[in-house]
Amino acid sequence: MNYYFIACRTGGEERMRSHLYKFFGRELGEEWMVEIFIPMRRMIDRRKGKKIMTDHPILPGYLLVSSEEDLSPLGTEVHRLPGCYGFLKNLDKTIELRGPDYAYASWIMHNKGTIKPSKAVFKKGEPIKIIEGPMKDFLGTITAVDYRHSRVMVEFQFAEVIRRVSMPVEFVASDGVGIGEY
Repeated sequence: MNYYFIACRTGGEERMRSHLYKFFGRELGEEWMVEIFIPMRRMIDRRKGKKIMTDHPILPGYLLVSSEEDLSPLGTEVHRLPGCYGFLKNLDKTIELRGPDYAYASWIMHNKGTIKPSKAVFKKGEPIKIIEGPMKDFLGTITAVDYRHSRVMVEFQFAEVIRRVSMPVEFVASDGVGIGEY
């Protein structure tokens, strides 16, 4: 499977996604399977004292594309689509994801494009332990914990740059002790 990231105008990801489906269908034919995801994280937000789930982009302005077909020959045509900045390129000008970028894309695809809250146990003075969910097999580093908003700050490498993103977690009790008692 080949993975690619396509950059587009921030806020226009959904519109670009529909344009890309039409474009790839026209260029490759309907028989080729191309999947396009907007990498999202399902966050636990508080509004008027109640917890609600909302989806937020992990990498605003980027779409994740997977295909068995090599999409390299379509690079200049994709760049011509309105609001599209083209494929994210490696240092050697190739567009297929490799190394940590490939692993990150594979992790997102494995979770069907949306990273839902993971379950975590955290005791004061000990490292956080993810016991269930998509963060269990994540390749990043947890750098901070926000109990009130049920989030952890994670660092991961994307496009040769270290990125920090707030990701959702659900804190669960451990050894019969509630989170508020730590």
